[in-house]
Amino acid sequence: SDVCSSDLGREVFNITATKWRDGHRAAVSITYDAPWGIHPVFSLATDAAIARGLSMDVEIVSDKLSHFKRIAITQRMRTELMPRGVGFFGHGHSHIDHDALSYHAAYQSFRTNFSLMRAWGLNPKVYAYPLFAGRDAQTQAANRQAGFIAARGGTRDPSAYYICADGVREPEQWHNLPSVIMGNASTRDPSTHDQLQPVLIQTLQRRAWTIMTYHAIGHPEGWGYYPYVEFVRDLDFIRANDFWSGNLASVAAYIQERNALDIQIARFFGSQMPNSFELFIGDGLDNDVYDEPLTLDFQFNPDLGVRAARITPTPVAGQERFIVEENHLRLNMVPDERLYTLSLERE
Repeated sequence: SDVCSSDLGREVFNITATKWRDGHRAAVSITYDAPWGIHPVFSLATDAAIARGLSMDVEIVSDKLSHFKRIAITQRMRTELMPRGVGFFGHGHSHIDHDALSYHAAYQSFRTNFSLMRAWGLNPKVYAYPLFAGRDAQTQAANRQAGFIAARGGTRDPSAYYICADGVREPEQWHNLPSVIMGNASTRDPSTHDQLQPVLIQTLQRRAWTIMTYHAIGHPEGWGYYPYVEFVRDLDFIRANDFWSGNLASVAAYIQERNALDIQIARFFGSQMPNSFELFIGDGLDNDVYDEPLTLDFQFNPDLGVRAARITPTPVAGQERFIVEENHLRLNMVPDERLYTLSLERE
């Protein structure tokens, strides 16, 4: 993720992919194991996240949504949630313990869940195990084979909360990612913002990614009740600090793309040094699945006085010329094996 171009013994520029989107210090994913659309109480949380411009994800238990009286909920999800930053994770065709199943039975549940999510236009990429039961290697393998690029479990070990902390670039296990179990189901789980805040602060300090799993936000009768007012405090803290609030699928894809990033730079021979370059940006991954823009920092040699860069085809709709400030340019670009022309304007 860090490459440079040099000419005549001096570096012209280098490119580095930031650890998190837009150079944020840390990342958080807010996931909600709740049947959105079944009752208005489950919209309280998504409405609060949407109002603050934060991302969030809700469950899809496909058997429950297949009933003809509920299939309209999937249309509401596409129109009311998807355009506003709410994503979806598979949560089983049925809400069962998949570790108790054979490999084949678990695969069938995962694959049915995946296929129905795709048929409903809900862009299946990531998963969350019901009952946090995805600890067995064969369950994880079945989930991966069914098409999910990552899956979330849950942990009550606070030392395991922080994914890709410090200098770590890859989670220990993509198909059993740890998450903070929120609510009053156990005294070991954060059930107020004051209990979660130290976790969020450590996430920032360690430049990590932390996933939170909520269940019954504003719903006292539900399992894992979490007060709505405390959830709003969580959201406001996230918004006020240097977090990337990313959907589970977005952060997972970002990490995998960043780790597989392949940037190749070549000068146009015959042109005046060092003004024009060919720039290849790819990751070797399936572009239909891995379509997350990476944040790339271009750092130019201060001796060259670069004041603008022109990139074609344009990485940003309607803009191909970008001002370079203090020898630095930051762009979000999808690593989809595209060849660009980079032309530098110098003072």
